[in-house]
Amino acid sequence: MAKKHRLIIEFCGGFGQGLALLYALRSPDVQVAGIVCRDTQSSLARKLIDFAQPGYEIPIVTGAKQPLFSGTIETTTPEGVRFLTETTQDEESDLTYVTFDRLTTLALAVVSDPLLACKFTRIVVQGGAIRVPGDVTAIAETNMHGDPEAAALVLAARLPLVLVPLDTTSSFRLTEEQVHTLGSLAHAVGLIDRTTMSDMHFAASARALHAWVAMLAALSPEKMRTEQMKLSVECKSDLSRGAVLADLRAKPSVGTDTVVCVEVEMAEAERFLQAVLDQGGV
Repeated sequence: MAKKHRLIIEFCGGFGQGLALLYALRSPDVQVAGIVCRDTQSSLARKLIDFAQPGYEIPIVTGAKQPLFSGTIETTTPEGVRFLTETTQDEESDLTYVTFDRLTTLALAVVSDPLLACKFTRIVVQGGAIRVPGDVTAIAETNMHGDPEAAALVLAARLPLVLVPLDTTSSFRLTEEQVHTLGSLAHAVGLIDRTTMSDMHFAASARALHAWVAMLAALSPEKMRTEQMKLSVECKSDLSRGAVLADLRAKPSVGTDTVVCVEVEMAEAERFLQAVLDQGGV
């Protein structure tokens, strides 16, 4: 019997992330071992669990509230950090951590537990922009820009990391019909409201399901083409803060060796999507 995929998922809400989480919750091949989210998203996570009815209990814990150097000191260890450090590997299943958010919680867990890397088969990070423009600045992607110091720490920790950057996530785009169909499902679950559904900005942004591609990388890594790159994260310059810098020279020497997902098998991504459409919201 094939091993089940055992996932811990960190998300911060929204249309694409909600659909990716919903798919994992309803997949017979997946056990969601925990959900890490921001305070404001815990009710949405519970709503998705109630809708999916996975048939087992799933802990929901809150992650770090502020970036590492935000100027605000958290007096207690965030629940999400304790959860990651206390999690143990299971002989019956691989354990993968998938994050669609900034890397603060993961960075704090690395500092708290130097052996964290041994607990996970893979750590899939949706984030970064390498050969394409960023989505929050000209060269920085939202999750890396949200806490560059945390991203730099995670990268340097030599975890079993798989980075899924905008270069790859932007390659899978929905048709207008698919946006409308999935939008209706998302409205039924409570991910979006009718006003959002009718908004043209939503229609444009929903076409690229970034979290969807990252989830595919977690569950079907054999359907991805990867390259090893030397990467670093810019933390000092105001202009390039949060940018993922890849040493793309013939003989790269700067940065940490990191597995980067550079291409997704479109047929598999479409199959994942069809599973959602066929089952009426997974």
